[in-house]
Amino acid sequence: MPKKLFRRIAPHPDTLREHKFLNRFAHLLHDPNLWHFNRTSVARAFGLGLFAAFLPVPFQSPIAATLAIWLRGNLPLAVLMVFLTNPLTMVPIELSAYWLGHLVVPGEFKALPTPFEWSWVWDNLSSIGLPLVVGHLMLSMISAILGYYGIQGFWRIHLLLHLKKRRQRVYQPGLPQAGLSSAVGNGAGTRSVTRRVESRNGFRRTATPRPKDPQG
Repeated sequence: MPKKLFRRIAPHPDTLREHKFLNRFAHLLHDPNLWHFNRTSVARAFGLGLFAAFLPVPFQSPIAATLAIWLRGNLPLAVLMVFLTNPLTMVPIELSAYWLGHLVVPGEFKALPTPFEWSWVWDNLSSIGLPLVVGHLMLSMISAILGYYGIQGFWRIHLLLHLKKRRQRVYQPGLPQAGLSSAVGNGAGTRSVTRRVESRNGFRRTATPRPKDPQG
């Protein structure tokens, strides 16, 4: 099930409970939705965590944790999503934010230098600052929506595939489904056999008399 996958990648709850920032919310951390891995709490965690991850502000992990506590999403996964923004992904995220913001904010689109240098950002911050901030807000909202509904769809598809496989194991068309098993104990008492009879909604067990032994 998907919950096993998400439980494996999420930070340990004890690590979060001991965090200095979360100590002030200790009276709220008993809500089971903050720690359970069900479809609703996991989807909320992905949406909230991605929303906080792309905000153009520092301290994104506390923001994700606060939103998860407020809206009852899975707290470990919400904090984990923030780490999608890291030194390795910072450059493509900033370029994407600037491009999105330029689609909304009028102005000249400045080509990036090759090779890219962060000093160029600071030197042109007055002209690219507003498109950059607007682009980050757009990334936050778009990723939050995609994250929430993406997990909802992934969970539903995974569940349907799991149920389909289980039905195939229980009933396979074209193969004999009936079996006989003896329910006789040491030759004493009433003799009968149990027969599995296929019905419309599954299998039901019926007991039928066993033929008497001619030499009995």
